[in-house]
Amino acid sequence: MSNMKDLRWIRVFTPSHIPTYLVEQVKHRDYSVEDFYKYHESLCLWKTEDGPTLNPFSHLYVMGNKENLTKGFLWFSIDPLTRDLIIQTYSVDKEYWKEGGAVEKLCEFIKEIHRKGDLNKIYWITTYPKHSMRHGFKPSKAVLMEYSEEKEDSKIEKEE
Repeated sequence: MSNMKDLRWIRVFTPSHIPTYLVEQVKHRDYSVEDFYKYHESLCLWKTEDGPTLNPFSHLYVMGNKENLTKGFLWFSIDPLTRDLIIQTYSVDKEYWKEGGAVEKLCEFIKEIHRKGDLNKIYWITTYPKHSMRHGFKPSKAVLMEYSEEKEDSKIEKEE
C-alpha cells in the first residue's frame, strides 16, 4: 500500500530524475514537458570558479519511495530581494492521491525550509486554493493578474 509518510525529499541537480508523467499531469501549465526539462537542465546548477553548485534561488526536489522510485516532485524558487519562497509546481503520483496527505507533506517540508532559511513569506501558485487553505495558507493581499492575447495558432486549434 502506498503511504505518503514513506516518501522522502531529495534535492536533485537535474530534472532527469523526474518521470515525464509527473510533469504531464500538471494541469494548466503554459509550457511543454520538453521545455520543462530543458529549462531545469540549465537552471539547477550554476557554474562557479570552484565548479558546479546548486542554484540557491531555484530548487528542484523529488519524492522517493523505499525502492528509490520517484513518486513526486516539487519546484520552488526564492526571490533574493524579498526573501520570499514561491511554490511553482508540485506533482504527486496518482497512487498517493486517494489517501490524502500530499498537501500536508508539502506544507511540513516547505515550512521547515522557510524557518531554516529565515525567509519572509511563502507564496503558492495553485489552482486548488482550498487544499492549501487547510494548512494555514490564505489568499494574498496581492492578486495574481493575467493578460494574454490569443494567437492565431490557438484560434486554429480551437476551431478544429
